[in-house]
Amino acid sequence: MAALLLVTISSRTQGIEDAHLSWENAIVFAADHSEIKTVLQLSSLKTRFPVVIYLHGCAGINKDALSWGSYISSLGFIVILPNSMARTGRVSNCDPKLKQGNGKFPLARKYRQEEITYALQETLASPWAQISNIFLMGHSEGGIAVAQSPHSEFAGEIISGATCTNKNNPLYDAIYAPLNMPVLAVASLQDEWHDNKPAVMGRCIDKARGRSYFVQVDLPGSVHPTYGSPIARNAVNDFLMNFLKK
Repeated sequence: MAALLLVTISSRTQGIEDAHLSWENAIVFAADHSEIKTVLQLSSLKTRFPVVIYLHGCAGINKDALSWGSYISSLGFIVILPNSMARTGRVSNCDPKLKQGNGKFPLARKYRQEEITYALQETLASPWAQISNIFLMGHSEGGIAVAQSPHSEFAGEIISGATCTNKNNPLYDAIYAPLNMPVLAVASLQDEWHDNKPAVMGRCIDKARGRSYFVQVDLPGSVHPTYGSPIARNAVNDFLMNFLKK
């Protein structure tokens, strides 16, 4: 019995079963419903809304992520920020001070894809989401995860602060979304996390060949967070409004 219990606990900390912790600990912005702050509270809504699932960067939910959540919700969306750091044993896979990865959590790629899958499943099954209007957005590590997501159910994807490029690892050197899915990429031209790092220097548009709709928005300067740029905010607004199904 003890051995069986150990196996069960282990499976929950290593597989998709553990992804529920990121969902249950998500931060939520719900259009004009400022009282709603968790996914559990979304059940009180009496109508369906378009949804953006937003994936935070490698250090967790920060001011930039919260600002995006608040801004996009003001456009009439439910914005859900799953908390990857709430998962068992999860630690940051980067050093924000050095502005580079630290390799301390090699399962980050796997975890982020599990979190996307779980969030999508929960949103599709919910009574508060417009099923044809579920978008995926992420920044930095979250942006990389968005680029690697193969799910066809999203109405569009927004990649922030990532290059979709890694010359040392082909798994990170592409955009995995279906070719007919609209994609927007936003990043600074001299992003301080990528500049002078040959393996990851580049632009997502370099990996967008054959796509029916792809827009690359290049921000001037080297700042990694994107919310502070009105160019980025306008681009996200235009993209969401353009592909929002009425």
